[in-house]
Amino acid sequence: MKVEVVKCPTCRQRLALMPYVTEGALVVCANLRCGTSLRLVGRHPLRVEVVPEAETYKVDYRPESYG
Repeated sequence: MKVEVVKCPTCRQRLALMPYVTEGALVVCANLRCGTSLRLVGRHPLRVEVVPEAETYKVDYRPESYG
């Protein structure tokens, strides 16, 4: 499987995403000091956006993977 790499918009940490992570999936930055919640918004090119902190307090919030 080919791993794709994208940078966290907050801390610029490189994050490796597997091809099975779909658009709209929630991921968390692997940088322990950052830990920003991100949403995968595009595959070609690979793009992520920051999820507002208020959205992370929902009961059904579950990140897909940890970069």
